Amino acid sequence: MRIVAGKWRGKTIQAPVGDTTRPTSDRAREMLFNILTSLLLKEGRQWHDISFADVFSGSGAIGIEALSRGARHVWCFENNSTAFTCLRQNAIGLNQIELMNRDALSPPIGKTVDILFMDAPYGKGLWQSALEAFEKAGWIDSETLVIIETDSRLKESLPESYILIQERSAGRNTFLFAKKKTNSMGE
Repeated sequence: MRIVAGKWRGKTIQAPVGDTTRPTSDRAREMLFNILTSLLLKEGRQWHDISFADVFSGSGAIGIEALSRGARHVWCFENNSTAFTCLRQNAIGLNQIELMNRDALSPPIGKTVDILFMDAPYGKGLWQSALEAFEKAGWIDSETLVIIETDSRLKESLPESYILIQERSAGRNTFLFAKKKTNSMGE
């Protein structure tokens, strides 16, 4: 795997050994970040305006890609020890990245982020529980763009408190782009 664009374009990213993680392909990552860049431009924002959380981070490829494109700060959450060791190796020498070796179901109290990305193990209901936990811990508000990566075959849906902005597929992966509903959206 390699970083697709930005300051560290071409940087090799190592994947954790074993089958405990499922890295997002370079092609799917490129599609994801093209969509994100387009959404940011529509809002009149640029990457240097963005804080980014990569939850169930694995190798850290998504968070490092955001950082490479200019995100002002990135948090990567991973609790698997093998994956965290790999993540730490991939992040050597990078600034503005905070590695969190902890369970995504009990995040620390945090500041609201602009983009929160979750790529939990498929089919286990983990992203739903983690989404609720991050919201309760203060990481998500109605302005936070939440992206869930899931298996296209699972046909998963968002909690009722979220509105789907866009859904895109790349091979087996489906990306759900959503925002938390506000009172004006019918909550």
